[in-house]
Amino acid sequence: MAKKKSLIITLCILIVGTFSALYFLRDDFDAEGRYDSSELNMLGVVYEDRSNITAFNEGYSTTDQCPWGFVHKGIDYFFANDSAVIAAAPGRINDIHINDYGDSVENRYHLAVEVQFNNSVFVNYVFEPWTQAEADINHQEALLTVTEGDWIEKSQKIATFLAIGSGAHIHFDVVENNDKPCPSRYFTSAGYTEIMEMIHGFHPTWCLCYT
Repeated sequence: MAKKKSLIITLCILIVGTFSALYFLRDDFDAEGRYDSSELNMLGVVYEDRSNITAFNEGYSTTDQCPWGFVHKGIDYFFANDSAVIAAAPGRINDIHINDYGDSVENRYHLAVEVQFNNSVFVNYVFEPWTQAEADINHQEALLTVTEGDWIEKSQKIATFLAIGSGAHIHFDVVENNDKPCPSRYFTSAGYTEIMEMIHGFHPTWCLCYT
């Protein structure tokens, strides 16, 4: 009986150890020499041309003491319909999925695209065509030019944007170590200048981030 109990314990340890090894191996991200993944310092805007942006209503905020009046941990890009959406940074497409928030929500369907940059940094694009029609979000998904597992480069086209309702936009954020910091820390100098000139074209006194 003692030998049997010892064998069971040994098997359990081996099983737990195997699964633990697989879990940590999953987090062992390797850019395979495609880019320097040590630090995300090459972020740009997600539009090809500033004229593709029709409004700027929300930037990043951890406080409601901001022009839009609520906490918003990301940047909203209000694209014109049929505009190209480009990658702000390189990485691997880690996940693509549709979120359905229910028929009582005007902005019911979102299409989320998660790009992994390294072990701790992810770049997210959430397509919000502002619709209650499932056919619309399926159409937006069909307009993606990438699939899960693809490697992308900075400024590569990843989709064409489908704008249905007046609030249609892409929510953009960066997650680092499970936190969403102000994205300005990742922009190149040229990228930061571009986004601030875009913002000031709509609101001359606004900042990108309010914390």
